[in-house]
Amino acid sequence: MRLSVSVKLAVVFALVVSLVWSGCSKKSPKRDQIPLLKGKIFALQEAVKERNRAAIDSLLSVKIIDNGQSSDSLLSFVYGPDGGFGFERFGNCEILYTANKARMECYVMDSTSQEDRPVTFFMALEDDMWLFTSFQQGGGEKDSL
Repeated sequence: MRLSVSVKLAVVFALVVSLVWSGCSKKSPKRDQIPLLKGKIFALQEAVKERNRAAIDSLLSVKIIDNGQSSDSLLSFVYGPDGGFGFERFGNCEILYTANKARMECYVMDSTSQEDRPVTFFMALEDDMWLFTSFQQGGGEKDSL
């Protein structure tokens, strides 16, 4: 039994479409994660404003320790080593995410709302909860999630 060229092309096309579709579904997380991620950055912002280490720790993954970071290092980054920097909010955040990782590129802003202190937060979905795994000064690596 010989298949015609058009049948062969249809089968190949169907295979390609199904492979592309299955690949996209794994990399395109549900949009309902956006409010959760925004909520996490807001909760972190409020905990940092209060300098509440316990509240900050509740938002951090234990993996952050592997990166040599903690609530103390975050507070030191935000407020400066001597505590003299002002802080109002994490502003103008750009959120990029997959099904289980997220990156938030924000600015540490004081009352002047200047965008001169960029910070990138990295998160992971652990046991159905988004937790911060690390942060770094400046923009993150564009291809890393």
